[in-house]
Amino acid sequence: MGIGFENALGEVTLVLFTTLAPSGAIACVIVGLALLAGKPVDAYRRRLNQFLAIPVLVTLVGLVASATHLGNPGNALYVLAGVGRSPLSNEVLAGVVFLGFAGSYWLYSFTEKRRVALERAWVALLVGSGVVFVFAIAFAYQVGTIVTWSHPLVPVNLALNALAGGPLLALVTFAAADAAVVRDAAGLGEADFSGNRPPRAMAVACLAVSGIALVANVAGYAAYGVTALPMHNSVESAASLAPLYAPSVVLFAALGALGVALDALALRNRPLPGLAPSIGASALMLAGIFVMRFTFYMMHLTVGISF
Repeated sequence: MGIGFENALGEVTLVLFTTLAPSGAIACVIVGLALLAGKPVDAYRRRLNQFLAIPVLVTLVGLVASATHLGNPGNALYVLAGVGRSPLSNEVLAGVVFLGFAGSYWLYSFTEKRRVALERAWVALLVGSGVVFVFAIAFAYQVGTIVTWSHPLVPVNLALNALAGGPLLALVTFAAADAAVVRDAAGLGEADFSGNRPPRAMAVACLAVSGIALVANVAGYAAYGVTALPMHNSVESAASLAPLYAPSVVLFAALGALGVALDALALRNRPLPGLAPSIGASALMLAGIFVMRFTFYMMHLTVGISF
């Protein structure tokens, strides 16, 4: 496990990036879809726009972490020079475009006189670029010289990571906006503020997507282990690089299930889970994803003479 652990520890910034950025992007997409699909009253919409900063910040932290992998910031120019032919360059460009749309929309949402048509178009661009960004991350590891990474289940599992973690992070955003609206109403002495709150179906849908993605992801990781662990070259085998692969999958499943269960319990008889349970649930899911991303980087098996 020593070499595998060293491999992953040396790539820990990319572990953070692939843990945080996909989930953050999907959370932004879900919040954007909620803004496009519904017509929440101004009070809730204003707060939801404000707390869109949560998934944007999570995504930004992931992207900044990955930038440290470049060693010298000037190397970013060489990365962008490969757009169109390099999966890594495509991933970086997609991330910059997505954060550009998300950050600029967030700033625009604070203006006093907003144009509805422009705002909806901006949100649509945010949603579309977020999906493209996740897609670019998922396919950035199709490297032919690393046999354990150029595997058809790698992009599938990355996408499922995002669909498992993103909805729970979106619930943090919804819960933060809801808590702010409740405080606002209390400060104004309003007895009935139910019209300012989002529908319960939105939270239920987020939990359903996260739970289904988690189950599919556990199955995907199990299938990946069955097919990738037997691979080896003249020096190492994938199984020797990640000897705790199976326990890692079990730990991921347990942490993810606890996260979904925590939100589900907090949702009983409420339109949304509370802010504290939502944060805890999201942290548990992201911790599980981190475990599997770390394990993935442990399995850095180059071609050499591979079987």
